[in-house]
Amino acid sequence: MKKNLLFLLLSTFCFSQTFPTVSLLNSGPNSNRVNIAVLGDGFTSAQQNNFVSSAQSTINYLFTKSPYTEYKNYFNAYAIKVVSTETGVKHPGTATDVTEPVIPVSNPNNYLGSSFDFGVHRCIYSNSTNKVAQVLAANVPDYDITYVLGNSTEYGGCGGTYAFASLNGSSNEIVVHELGHSFGKLADEYWFAGTGESPNKTQTSNTATIKWKNWLGLNSVGVYPYTESPSWYRPHQNCEMRYLDRQFCSVCKEAIIERIHSLVSPIDSYTPANSSNLNGNAAVTFTVNEVLPIPNTLVNSWKLNGTTLSSTSNTLTVSPSQLTTGLNTLIFSVTDNSPLIKVNSHSTVHFATVTWKLNKTSTLKISNISAAERRFGIYPNPAENEFYIKGKQDFSKNVKVVLYDGAGRLIPVKYEMENVSTIRVNITTIPTGTYTLSVTDDEGIVISQKVIKE
Repeated sequence: MKKNLLFLLLSTFCFSQTFPTVSLLNSGPNSNRVNIAVLGDGFTSAQQNNFVSSAQSTINYLFTKSPYTEYKNYFNAYAIKVVSTETGVKHPGTATDVTEPVIPVSNPNNYLGSSFDFGVHRCIYSNSTNKVAQVLAANVPDYDITYVLGNSTEYGGCGGTYAFASLNGSSNEIVVHELGHSFGKLADEYWFAGTGESPNKTQTSNTATIKWKNWLGLNSVGVYPYTESPSWYRPHQNCEMRYLDRQFCSVCKEAIIERIHSLVSPIDSYTPANSSNLNGNAAVTFTVNEVLPIPNTLVNSWKLNGTTLSSTSNTLTVSPSQLTTGLNTLIFSVTDNSPLIKVNSHSTVHFATVTWKLNKTSTLKISNISAAERRFGIYPNPAENEFYIKGKQDFSKNVKVVLYDGAGRLIPVKYEMENVSTIRVNITTIPTGTYTLSVTDDEGIVISQKVIKE
């Protein structure tokens, strides 16, 4: 997948305590899912059932919120039953925004150090977040999202490296909002925080260049100044990132979906995998098992030896007559055409491919079938002077990049490796128009996509 903890991190925490882990949602292999880890703090051994029930409630509620609803199949979730010696969340009574103590001052011996009064009374966080890291490394090391539920019914929660929430009646909403910060990288919209640019916060008010220009005028998206700092702008007046018990605005939904796309491939598996000596007299069926949004918004395409086929299914049957003697290349490509996304040329920003190489012999045998899945991004697209090709896997040293115009003529371009997984392509000298990008390496053709020169 995506993110794996470094060996050094694992070795540092290898003696961390392990706790029982309960599956709250299982949609597929951890290696190709966004994995949520829910930790409890201030729950004793006798209170673990209450913790798991609360964790399940927050997960169930999260997936009633768009865009999590549409992408539920892209997630797994686990509850880690962290055992504390004593019950509750610490409350030092040091907050300056209220007349303390709002609730009794307390200092329970909880495992993760969760406490109220981080600046303001309602902010629950911990000075011992290294313990959170240790528990995650020892129990769900391949997590992507995590939050801590503190065993208190007092209203509270905060975001940061990790999200924290209490068991207050509003805790489900607090979790959704705080994950907007820690997972979606979204800013608060109810007050100005000096955290710089975010997908939903900017200093650019020009409607032609603002980052959410594609949403302007739709679903109440506009350019709204922060009262506290009117040189900064938010996209909406009634978003989940401004008020609890709302929905995410279109701009925030898009940011969360793009985060999901960066972590999970829409391809789960495919057949045939590497094989040999298939009968060249018989048709061969190729199948890709996909992770489907709800409703399904994936768009599939197939190319055989550079020619686009009519099928848009996840299954294709190739007859012997369609194959030439020698090497044949079959490419399956998939992207997400969700109406919740208005990123320019999104079909090339996030797409995944499976490439099969079929060597057909003159004796009507197909031998040496090889298959590989790869993920790519091409950006910006449209482009003026240059664009980048980003691979989720490294390119070989023998990579070649060419363009073809609408008449199929080869258009040479200059390109260079920025690093082992990124190619920079210079298109300054070619005319404006639509081109077919072809990228080949030791495996043959690995990309065949449309790009636009402005």
